[in-house]
Amino acid sequence: MLQFKKLSITQNILLGFASVILVGTLLLMLPISHQPGVETKWLDALFTATSAVCVTGQVTLNTMEHWSYFGKTVIISLIEIGGLGFMSVIVILFAFFKKEASVKQDLVLLESLNIDSMSESKDLMFYIIRFALTAQTIGAILLCFDFIPRLGWAKGLYFSFFHSISAFCNAGFDLFGDSLIGFRDNAYVVLVIAGMIFTGSFGFIVWRDLLTYFKNRRLLFLTKAVLVTMGMILIISILLITLIGEQNPYFADLALHDRIANYIFLAITPRTAGYTTVDYAQVGLPIVFITIVLMFIGASSGSTGGGLKITTVFVLGLYFLRTFQGKEMNAFRRRLPLYYVHRALLLLMGSITLVTVASLLLMITETIPAEFGIEYILMEVVSCFATVGLTMGLTPNLTAIGKLLLILVMFIGRVGLMTFLWSFGSPKKESSIHLPEGKLMIG
Repeated sequence: MLQFKKLSITQNILLGFASVILVGTLLLMLPISHQPGVETKWLDALFTATSAVCVTGQVTLNTMEHWSYFGKTVIISLIEIGGLGFMSVIVILFAFFKKEASVKQDLVLLESLNIDSMSESKDLMFYIIRFALTAQTIGAILLCFDFIPRLGWAKGLYFSFFHSISAFCNAGFDLFGDSLIGFRDNAYVVLVIAGMIFTGSFGFIVWRDLLTYFKNRRLLFLTKAVLVTMGMILIISILLITLIGEQNPYFADLALHDRIANYIFLAITPRTAGYTTVDYAQVGLPIVFITIVLMFIGASSGSTGGGLKITTVFVLGLYFLRTFQGKEMNAFRRRLPLYYVHRALLLLMGSITLVTVASLLLMITETIPAEFGIEYILMEVVSCFATVGLTMGLTPNLTAIGKLLLILVMFIGRVGLMTFLWSFGSPKKESSIHLPEGKLMIG
């Protein structure tokens, strides 16, 4: 029998997330978790728990109608744990009981945070928890100005915190039954939720670097790369969606300020949030295509979001630019080793392969309505891989095989494709023996 102490770091991470999902599934199966008179099948409970822990937002059951307030609280708790990482709970428990973590647990924390310094890991984890709770509280207070007059004190306060946490963690779970489509003409709520999504997708290390800039008077290479890449992608996507949206009759009934708020939201929410103010089955293929591309790119590394990640796009873009210029890999007066290019290309090819295989399997197991094409499946798969939660209507109609497949895709998307692959065996060091070079024509 394999002992836990013999598990690798990546295997510990996978086991940690899987354990939280299992506990969440069992809690959601309890009679107290759902409304009276309804039944929760184990596969739907597993799908919901996976979607919550993996901060995806894909649901086979209507969150508002099916779950009781106990069940909704379980879901938002799973979202918080999944967004901040299961190691956050362990760090809090060790601090509460005043115990020191083992070296193995410290290494798991390092890998889950994607940092190199052992001395920095615990401080960074506590910073992440403080930052997340502060941001979520601010978001909830802002939502209270609209939700409390609309829903009353108790319900309005609960809804405010639920949606603030869900948006910050880029989960996309909602308690209205139609995401935020009912708020498409409410620019205030739309922009508050968009702000929470953006805050969560920006990256904790990047935020800490920005907030301490006036003290340190310098920015990390990571922060500069994220600012430039995310800024360019955000500006381009807002402009494209605005140009397309102004020609789209779907937005014709909205006032100008509401249309602008919706365009900004549509450019931000694919950063793995899952909230939507539009019906993607009616909004048109150009916006659906842009959304799929943005979902695949995803959020920043070290954030609550998923996807290919902004830093991967930065490395690939820089590699192609410098290759055409005939220069070495450099930016912001720093040189990047080819190791980053190799890892980025591996991640890109692995992600494309995963999305392609999963899409093909769903085309076999699921039924595509006559009015849709391949985008009906592709939207679902990319959404699960990038832990987004957007759909064109397939999720509630998934077969059992389709649910199991997307559970696996969501899990891989949350723990990370490289972490998932390396859990089956870490990459070996490159051999010192080199064979003669081969000749090959490219292109």
